[in-house]
Amino acid sequence: MRALAARLRDERGSSIVEGLLALGLVALAFAVGAESLLFVETRTLALAAAQAGARAAAQGGEEAGVAAAAQVLAAGGGLGAALAPSIADDGDTLVATVAGRAPAPFPLGIALPAIAASAAAPAERYPQAEAGAG
Repeated sequence: MRALAARLRDERGSSIVEGLLALGLVALAFAVGAESLLFVETRTLALAAAQAGARAAAQGGEEAGVAAAAQVLAAGGGLGAALAPSIADDGDTLVATVAGRAPAPFPLGIALPAIAASAAAPAERYPQAEAGAG
């Protein structure tokens, strides 16, 4: 029994275990920070794409709005790969929505919320008499 008690009091190797635990915590903090940063950047890209889509849709119609939003998402590289733009027309206002998920480079299982950004712009429609004048 004394031999077991003496062996348990021996602290050789404990600094290695403590160091590995600290390294694991630092790696976890880095991974959570990286995923959070990617989420914020993807949300910002989605908002920029929605704003560009709303402006283009107000001037050129729904197809132009979707194309402009898709162009902004493509410029964002891999951040915009899982985002999809759409345009809704309620008569006087065009609403561009970009929805999807942020990329997750680390399999942490963190349940980040889905991204949904929208922007609205008034429709620029002119009476037929003014549309031909110019």
